[in-house]
Amino acid sequence: MHRDFLPHNVAVADACTAWQLAEMGVGEATVTIDATITRLATAAHALGELEARLVAGMDRFAGYHQRFAGAVERAGTDPGWITATDRDSCHRVWFEFHEDLVASLGLAR
Repeated sequence: MHRDFLPHNVAVADACTAWQLAEMGVGEATVTIDATITRLATAAHALGELEARLVAGMDRFAGYHQRFAGAVERAGTDPGWITATDRDSCHRVWFEFHEDLVASLGLAR
């Protein structure tokens, strides 16, 4: 499960970092909201599949996909939903899912 998760984790981390740097005007590449949302939507789809597998054995994993996909959808009208800390942003939900997964599997980060 963790091996299946890792490539998506890299994609979400890269998308969120690129967006934060773009917001600050730092970095060489131009990052658009549309490209960022597309990357995050791909991760949302993957999260739905991962969550379905996890929920089969651990109910507490239910809801991460809905929260993450909701944040991706809201980001189209308010980019704060990508990385803001004052709401269930993409970054926050993904981080919580990652921490829950690592703890459940008994892995160290």
